[in-house]
Amino acid sequence: MKRIFYFLTLLMMSAITVSAQKQMSPPHVMIVPDMIYCKTNGYVQQFDNMGVVETVPDYEKALTEDPSLHQVLTLVGNLINDRNSDIVIVDLLEAINNAKADAAMAAANGGDDSESVEEAIIRASEADILVKVQFDLLKMGPQYQVSYTITGTDAYTNQKFAPVEGVGAPSTSANPVQLLREAVFQNMDAFLNKMLTYYNNMVTKGRMVTFEIKTTAGSGVRMGSKVGEYTLREQIEDFLYDNSVDGKGLERVQSGDTFMKYQGVYIPLIATIRGRQRKQGAKDVAQRLVNYLAENNVTAEYKIRGLGKVNIYIK
Repeated sequence: MKRIFYFLTLLMMSAITVSAQKQMSPPHVMIVPDMIYCKTNGYVQQFDNMGVVETVPDYEKALTEDPSLHQVLTLVGNLINDRNSDIVIVDLLEAINNAKADAAMAAANGGDDSESVEEAIIRASEADILVKVQFDLLKMGPQYQVSYTITGTDAYTNQKFAPVEGVGAPSTSANPVQLLREAVFQNMDAFLNKMLTYYNNMVTKGRMVTFEIKTTAGSGVRMGSKVGEYTLREQIEDFLYDNSVDGKGLERVQSGDTFMKYQGVYIPLIATIRGRQRKQGAKDVAQRLVNYLAENNVTAEYKIRGLGKVNIYIK
């Protein structure tokens, strides 16, 4: 009798959890090839990040030159949706095309090379989570096996979580898509549970965003300048406190007379925007900060790098 009661209780709790998850905004997920896969196969490009040359994935080249890659990425997305159809899968190719359109528009208006191609694609995707896939086709005599690693990654911070890896059963088939499906299938439930746990924690704790605020050379104000009742530094800090989860992350700040850099402010995933409850990103908070400064007679503009880095320029 106790076992029956316990089972029914678990059933009710599960139903409540599923109902709650359906009510909240579902995660947007983009499936991408892992950096290891891109480096191994030569699908990378160089990016000059303020004098430091960085190697970043070239997703477009990877999709163009490896005909099986898009099928693999689609397969992983389908396996996720088979288990939870509420999750929104963002197509990588669509994000690439959107990023290219944004770049063309930016070039027509003077250009801005402060963002890498990878960051631009992630920003265009507006994904919450990246699922990074690494796979190798191994030949053992007449048979083939596929080894794989699938890693969840926070699209805002690049923080990794929930990695799963394994090697599929030997087969005479050399089709990596078929082999990967059979190999990944048994681990997908565990991976998905970890991914949703991470996302649900984000809903509760907020998501981390870096804010860097600078006064430009021609600006008439500095961080210590009085702007209304308080200094500009205090006004910015108060605004970020009001637009964060209990001010979490504000203590991690570097500042001087012309700049402030918050290493990671946790902003609410859901907020009231224009009178409605909406899912928000860093750009929403950045726009509100620019508007708030304008109300205090301070002109500013913002730029977003990737999804989780906000630069505010005070003029």
